[in-house]
Amino acid sequence: MYQDPDTQVMTGQAGPDQDYRERDQQVLARLAAHLHERYAPAVDRATVDRLVAETYEEFDRRATVKSFLATTAGRFAESRIRAVAVARGAIESPLPRVLFIDDANAGRSQMAASLTLRHSGGRVTARSAGLEPAGSIYEDALTAMDEVGIPLHHAFPKPLTADVLEAAQVVITFDCADRVDRLEGKDYRDWGIPNLVGRPLEDVRRARAEIDSRVLDLVRELGADSPQAASGPAPSASTRA
Repeated sequence: MYQDPDTQVMTGQAGPDQDYRERDQQVLARLAAHLHERYAPAVDRATVDRLVAETYEEFDRRATVKSFLATTAGRFAESRIRAVAVARGAIESPLPRVLFIDDANAGRSQMAASLTLRHSGGRVTARSAGLEPAGSIYEDALTAMDEVGIPLHHAFPKPLTADVLEAAQVVITFDCADRVDRLEGKDYRDWGIPNLVGRPLEDVRRARAEIDSRVLDLVRELGADSPQAASGPAPSASTRA
């Protein structure tokens, strides 16, 4: 039976002689059938199949651990398909939609999306993406976010795709504005916060604090600030960040 990729994790692992791609294709076939049923007629079957297949291939190319590849790719494929439906106006999305973009989607953009979810109490749809996604979230970014009660251990770097960009209303870049397509009707902004690669933990903490301050201003500007959320537990960032 198909399990929702936003909430479930595959626990079975292939035996040493089983090809992981053969196993994954079975999972992906069930996933595509579920997503077509869920998003039809807003998104046609060919588009669903294409997004599932190309998302898997992208993640397979970058993944060093293959155990949960189909599940991870499936979560992002569904996010992309929903973005297509939103961009086409087939799904009403009353919440402000913000997309954070940096080079690797392994530090700054992940922090920003997760902090946006916290400070808005889930009243902003926050996504993140990378121009050249890393294989995993930076360890010091995980540590810095754990310190403020926002675990990112289930988050994963994701590529910037046309469908996700199209669905966004506000696009925040981190020193990469010149490499992101500028679409009509989007609110583009660049936050000049340095890359965290190779930086000591103290620098990562300072970056977290600056991102947090900017996110608070953004959430207030969008009219979505939630004092209760800011002082309480953070909403899960594992599926949207």
